[in-house]
Amino acid sequence: MNRISLGERLHELIKEKGLEQREIATMLGIKKSTFNGYANNTREPNINTLKIIANFFNVTVDYLIGFSDERNPNLDHLSAELNSFARNPENVRFIELANDIKIKTQKKII
Repeated sequence: MNRISLGERLHELIKEKGLEQREIATMLGIKKSTFNGYANNTREPNINTLKIIANFFNVTVDYLIGFSDERNPNLDHLSAELNSFARNPENVRFIELANDIKIKTQKKII
């Protein structure tokens, strides 16, 4: 496996999201210049920031830093059809919407 850098992975994930770096930085509560440093491999985030970024993109930290090519191995319990849907980058927005609905529903119940 040829290890991909954090910056390369971020560029790939940002493109899939269809957003600008500055938009993602704002959403994550990270300074734009700091996030730009991560994307350009001139800065390295701490582990907590890596977790936040990985969660935002729905990938593992290992995938984010190029240690693994498996985006989210925790999907293995799903049927092949659901697994394929969940791993398709084009469906990320649907999954995020479902997560938002789930979170908002849980907050109303509590």
